[in-house]
Amino acid sequence: MVTSRQGPSANSTAAAAAARPKKRGMGGFGLKFLLFMLTIGVIGLGGIGLFAPSRLAIFQEQTLALLHGGIVSKNDETYVDGCVRMPEVDGPRAVRRTLRTVIFGDGTTLQIIFSDVPTATNACQ
Repeated sequence: MVTSRQGPSANSTAAAAAARPKKRGMGGFGLKFLLFMLTIGVIGLGGIGLFAPSRLAIFQEQTLALLHGGIVSKNDETYVDGCVRMPEVDGPRAVRRTLRTVIFGDGTTLQIIFSDVPTATNACQ
């Protein structure tokens, strides 16, 4: 046995409210939490870039690796430029440099050079 009954009329405000579910926006706590996490992430990456630039380069390498078929090999060479002349300082300076070469899966390469602060040296006269 099948029975039918008539639904609420379209003019009824109670029927309209019951038919539509409540929309919940991302206000209040959710928005503040999202902004807080975004701020912490930006400050964290900025701190890594300021205090350890080679670690910041690792994030960039991994991001590029997604586009270029992965990282095939990495090579780090550290050497010292012993006779760097600077105009505002008397005498030569030594600068330690690290050359990082990354080869990606599609054959492209990325070379990054990190230079330390120049220090006084007596390696050359």
